[in-house]
Amino acid sequence: MTEVNIESDEIDLEPYGDDTTTNFSDNEKIPVEHVNFEFEQSSKLQGLYRKITIFNDTHCYQSIKNKHQRKYKYRLDIGYLDPRPFRNRVKEWKWLYACGAFLGLDIALYFAGWLDTSSINFLGLFLAMLVASVMSLLAFFYYSRDRVFFRSQYGKIKLIELINKNPDNESFRSFINKFIMQIKKSKTMKNLNQTKFLARELQELRRLKDETVVPEASYEKAKKLILKHEAFSATE
Repeated sequence: MTEVNIESDEIDLEPYGDDTTTNFSDNEKIPVEHVNFEFEQSSKLQGLYRKITIFNDTHCYQSIKNKHQRKYKYRLDIGYLDPRPFRNRVKEWKWLYACGAFLGLDIALYFAGWLDTSSINFLGLFLAMLVASVMSLLAFFYYSRDRVFFRSQYGKIKLIELINKNPDNESFRSFINKFIMQIKKSKTMKNLNQTKFLARELQELRRLKDETVVPEASYEKAKKLILKHEAFSATE
């Protein structure tokens, strides 16, 4: 795997501007020795831009710009991720059905001659339903989602979410395969027994919770799962 050596200040950790916020707070001050690989995604329809930078074989920075939410970035130790990617696919068919209904009614009105085609009222109604049809189609694509995400190993918190097949299927699959291999490599490098691994994962999730990357409720659920694990019970 090709590695690119860079200086630690080459990864932008500053806020995006005065009108934005950042969740990033690297109190551990981990130096960037090298970058393994990077990956970018964007969706003009959803106003989303995401960049993931894997560095030092063990960590990643993720920065996200979303026009409908705040812009933020944070650091994550990938060794505490489950290497298995999960997929969440949702199709908002109601919007597609609405699109078909508006379009069908438009066509029926035109060909059935129910209204005077020379009338201003008819033209207005015809155009209004045509616009409604187009808007419904856009809503179908906007609200439908096909996501691939990675969770924490034992806490089961979703920490990285990606748009499936974006920017294209080949690039996406290539990144996912490299990312899975890097997660496994990071776990091997840690060389921790299960009890220590659970404790360190909980510590990592607590840091992300303090930075408001992980919601309080999600953290508490993850904490219960980790503390109930048999590896902790065996040490009591």
